[in-house]
Amino acid sequence: METASTRETEPDNRASDDQGESEDLPGETLSEELMRHWINERFAPEVLQHQEELLEKALSRIQQQVRASSLALDVLANNPEDLSSGNHFRLMLIETEIEHLRYICKAYARCRMLKLDKFFDHCLMDPETRSRLSKVDLEYCSREQTLVHNLLYDSVLDQLPSKYRKLDEDHMSVWTPRPEFIRPDLDEGVFAMVRSPCGPVYLPNSEPLMLEKGSIHFITYRSIKPFLESGHVKLG
Repeated sequence: METASTRETEPDNRASDDQGESEDLPGETLSEELMRHWINERFAPEVLQHQEELLEKALSRIQQQVRASSLALDVLANNPEDLSSGNHFRLMLIETEIEHLRYICKAYARCRMLKLDKFFDHCLMDPETRSRLSKVDLEYCSREQTLVHNLLYDSVLDQLPSKYRKLDEDHMSVWTPRPEFIRPDLDEGVFAMVRSPCGPVYLPNSEPLMLEKGSIHFITYRSIKPFLESGHVKLG
């Protein structure tokens, strides 16, 4: 049995041309692109650009497949004689794709949230990092900052004599965000896999390095950051 609902569930999902991906970069399915951004976020020491458009596309695909699965099950319920092994296998593929996309989206969100928990002050005060955050990210960091700073104020002031409890914030600068707050270490070593030829990469006391497609390097994150952002390199 082949219906309109089953035909629309083919798991091709090749990234569309409107993404503006460079011609020299390898093509990816939606699932592969999600995996790449999740793993990049997992191994990069800093918070990367939020993939809001990609996540919306993944959620749209999940909703499409859920509708297709539900419709196909309704058709089979009314026509049990059409439940062949081929149709059953097709439904299994649909359900597998749904769970796979859900898992990656959740893992990406968890990974990003852990970084926001750790670097919330930095994320709010560093203009470059702030520009990479979504509206939801900014709201989360602001709430986290308020909760942590209120906890610090309350924990300290409650233990002081009453005459010291009315100190204004100018005298409590020890608790305000300072240059010493936690920042990501951009000189941390990462494994970089080259998706497309790029370079040069400039290393201390070394000649400029050109990165060949398919090569793998253990290198400082700062050195390959521009190529990670352009998609020529992925982490792993």
